[in-house]
Amino acid sequence: MARHSKIIIRAKELRKNSSSAEIKLWWMINRDQLGVKFRRQRPIGPYYVDFVCLEQKLIIELDGDQHADAKALNYDNRRTDFLKREGYRIIRIPNGYIYKELETVVHHLQLIVNGDIDANDYFKDKYN
Repeated sequence: MARHSKIIIRAKELRKNSSSAEIKLWWMINRDQLGVKFRRQRPIGPYYVDFVCLEQKLIIELDGDQHADAKALNYDNRRTDFLKREGYRIIRIPNGYIYKELETVVHHLQLIVNGDIDANDYFKDKYN
């Protein structure tokens, strides 16, 4: 099987097995609801990202409990470094905020997309 086909199959598997937090956020940001197009479970280099707006080079990653251990943090840091070198801005949001403050998260994502606030400044202090 060609590498391209394997990548497409893996992306489809990830979309099919999305977490409930990913599904909730997707319903709020898909169909250009923020004025830009987001894609879900998109491969970028050797990694798959939860959500990406290619136009703005903006990535949204939702972090569940599996991101808390040392091995996962090391992987996330390597992945983030790679994506930043590729020119992407990365927003990491714990799943709990999606369940408890979805409307607030989406509002702040809209401000980021509009250029009213910087992704790194706001989400680093609030969510990370």
